[in-house]
Amino acid sequence: MAMTITAPMPTHWHAIRALIHEWGYEADEAQVQAWVEALNASSLHAIWVAISDGEVCGWLVAEQRIALGAGQICEITGLVVGARFRRLGVGQHLIKTAEHWAQQRQLSQVLVRSNITRVESHVFYPSMGFSLKKTSHVYEKALTLPA
Repeated sequence: MAMTITAPMPTHWHAIRALIHEWGYEADEAQVQAWVEALNASSLHAIWVAISDGEVCGWLVAEQRIALGAGQICEITGLVVGARFRRLGVGQHLIKTAEHWAQQRQLSQVLVRSNITRVESHVFYPSMGFSLKKTSHVYEKALTLPA
């Protein structure tokens, strides 16, 4: 399958939103626009979309961060490939793009977290050279923002 990996354009926001929904999260187009613009403006983040035949078939977000004990690393904070594009190399191309970005920044490793319920990813990431390091609990607390 021929594909291009590129930075997202405003014409991609609707498809990015659809993939966010497929991932199991809610977002409206205004939120997606704000998030993508913030990622594009950040020197510590990158976002790419995979395009095949003019259609967005996946996206990946990477973040440069400092981890005590590991130093400067790259964390993949989101990777979604549309259901009908899986097992066609889309995820592999997006991961390789993120790895290249990390290498250019002299980052020592790439880290990715995957929900235990995402069984397909537990085969995919090891096939890309990732090794399972630990299983974690994730705690979340919503904050009330000042008016």
